Amino acid sequence: MHPKRHKNKDERQHHSKKRGPLYAFVLLPSALILFFFCCPALADQININTATAEELTTLPYIGRARAQAIINFRRDNGHFREIDHLLKVESIGPKSLEAIRPHISISSQGAAALKRESYSLGQDQSMLLADDHYFPVLINFIKSAQHRIDVAMFLFKTTAGKNNKPAQLVDELIKAGKRGVQIEVVLENSGYNDSINVDNQQVAATLREHNIKVRFDSPNKTTHTKMVIIDNRFCFVGSHNLSHSALAFNHEMSLLLDNRKMAGELTDYIAAIQ
Repeated sequence: MHPKRHKNKDERQHHSKKRGPLYAFVLLPSALILFFFCCPALADQININTATAEELTTLPYIGRARAQAIINFRRDNGHFREIDHLLKVESIGPKSLEAIRPHISISSQGAAALKRESYSLGQDQSMLLADDHYFPVLINFIKSAQHRIDVAMFLFKTTAGKNNKPAQLVDELIKAGKRGVQIEVVLENSGYNDSINVDNQQVAATLREHNIKVRFDSPNKTTHTKMVIIDNRFCFVGSHNLSHSALAFNHEMSLLLDNRKMAGELTDYIAAIQ
């Protein structure tokens, strides 16, 4: 029995060796075809700050749910400033990140935002704050304010929604007031739009509960300004209202100026609003 079994084994090995090149010839193209049809093309890196859900699903291990989680995080927190910040997305773990790292990039705007948050602005310099880049810079300047914050705003609207950006600003203003920063807020008192008044009055009531000075303009004249002046030096001026839409979704443009002379002129302007 044993010689027969060995003979059969030798015959199987012999036939296997004979068929080896044929199998290689057939299986190699088949494997390549399977790869190209089943795996998305990743020749170009995907910008995670601008990619659509469909584009994100072409990445390894990123299905519809994870793609939407990335977009939701980007919407609520602004652009990713480092690729490693993807780990802040609840459904992205270290293994997933390492799998997609070679295939992704971040925008130049995201990298610039990181510089802004590091306060790279110099005396008498200015900086553009487009769209959702305004909020992270503003909130960090409020956090670092030492002496004074002046605000003149057409609309300051908070909601109870998770990650509501204006509500976060209210919290930081309250914290600044508690550490001794002098704060004055001037808001629009509309003579034609009651919804604006309801939103502004709600914020005013919250701030006043924490001994922050808030006043309203006359309903006979619209205060359409959107300005925040910090420490009589840093001037945020532009189109951003303090609403979640303006801070997270809209196309908005504001300017950050590091200029003490202009800061003085702007605070004088705010003080004169009636």
